[in-house]
Amino acid sequence: KLSIDLRFGTISIRTLVRFARKEHSIGSKKWLSELIWRDFYQTILDYFPHVTSESFKPEFEKIKWEGEERHFELWVEGMTGYPIVDAAMRCLKKTGWMHNRLRMVVASFLTKDLLIDWRKGENWFARNLLDFDLAANNGGWQWAASTGCDAQPYFRIFNPILQSKRFDPEGEFIKSEIPKLGGLSKKNIHWPIDAKQIELNKANCILGKDYPFPIVDHSIQRDIAIKMYKKVRIT
Repeated sequence: KLSIDLRFGTISIRTLVRFARKEHSIGSKKWLSELIWRDFYQTILDYFPHVTSESFKPEFEKIKWEGEERHFELWVEGMTGYPIVDAAMRCLKKTGWMHNRLRMVVASFLTKDLLIDWRKGENWFARNLLDFDLAANNGGWQWAASTGCDAQPYFRIFNPILQSKRFDPEGEFIKSEIPKLGGLSKKNIHWPIDAKQIELNKANCILGKDYPFPIVDHSIQRDIAIKMYKKVRIT
């Protein structure tokens, strides 16, 4: 969470780089690379200021984002039916902060599952992140939406359920933000609709009331997104 200190200048980037270079571990090298990404995005913003309103890669300006406004609102409120996405969005609204891995997950979900323009998500983050940095926020969103200079290939789309199982295997983060799912097993907390009714009853959780059903099918939306990106790349 040093990103907030970096944002407001209460700690120097040079101080952090010197600290990282004193260590000789995989973790310190990874952390240093993240600090470098920060400077990289600032350089992109300096040399290519059009990224504040347009895609770095001009061909992606032709995308017709077909997502629904109500889906955007459900994403904002953490009510999509995908626990890791919803927990992350609720955490942002409550604390003004979100882990970097979660930022990638929710950004991918908004753009490639809900088919909503990355600029809407970028703007929501700008309004709610305590560590908001224009260059980093824009760079991160364009990376996730596959429209940036260094972007994730458009055909590589995060599966939010697999991301949840990998990075929150015990469901601890989900439980902290969505207490209604706290009684589910670590197997089903990532995807509650797979839970048998007896488990839901024991957890005192009614799907559709205490927690929403998924608003989209990831596998279907993934295929739609890939076709959407392919279309603009070949026209």
